[in-house]
Amino acid sequence: MSAQVRKIVLKVSIMCSKCEVCVMSTIAKFDGITSMALDKEKSTVTIVGIVDVVLIVKALRKAKKPAEIVTVGEPDKPDSGKKPDAEKKKPDAEKKPDPYKDLPPHCKACTYVVYDDYQSNQCIIS
Repeated sequence: MSAQVRKIVLKVSIMCSKCEVCVMSTIAKFDGITSMALDKEKSTVTIVGIVDVVLIVKALRKAKKPAEIVTVGEPDKPDSGKKPDAEKKKPDAEKKPDPYKDLPPHCKACTYVVYDDYQSNQCIIS
């Protein structure tokens, strides 16, 4: 069975910068990934490479980041005949919104609560 390069789009809940790091680091552990892109506004992750979608979703669920598969298909083909004009790109680059949208440092789902049951005023030696 020959492996093919696929473009996978997953919808993942990204509420804070810690969620973003967790999702990207979980996906980056897989071999065969050519590229990854994260869209914070749409809460989607685009993965291009020779990877199994089910294993990625399973790893994200294990990392407490449930994901659902949006699309699995062929990657976009680059247009070698067309070259974009540099003059058209300059105004778009100035109007482009900041790619690093300010996210809170952590959300309620990412915070860990530590409960200390130890009480220092009680004697434990009988």
